[in-house]
Amino acid sequence: MTWNEAINQSLADVQASGIMDEMRGYLKIDGNDDDAILFQCVKASIDYIVNAVGEFDEDSPKAVLLMYAITQDFYDNRQLMQSEIQQKLKQRESFRSVILQLQLAKAEKDDAS
Repeated sequence: MTWNEAINQSLADVQASGIMDEMRGYLKIDGNDDDAILFQCVKASIDYIVNAVGEFDEDSPKAVLLMYAITQDFYDNRQLMQSEIQQKLKQRESFRSVILQLQLAKAEKDDAS
């Protein structure tokens, strides 16, 4: 199962496919107790990328890494303290840079079609 397929499936189906193991491994999460919230973070991060770029291209290592990073940001920062907000805003600027690169790559791919 791919992430693009997973976002339209139930949590139980996604867990059974093993794809959540990949995300838990990236985030260094043991066990599946937080899978429900983690899956919502994954879906939100993919939606974020699609809204910013126009697609989520799982063949692009940059896009997949961005999805992991945004998911981690959403998961880790469910409750930010005020002093941490500035640091997280700087991190999100990095996401914008990668998004711009993906937008340009998609435009180039669309022009070639």
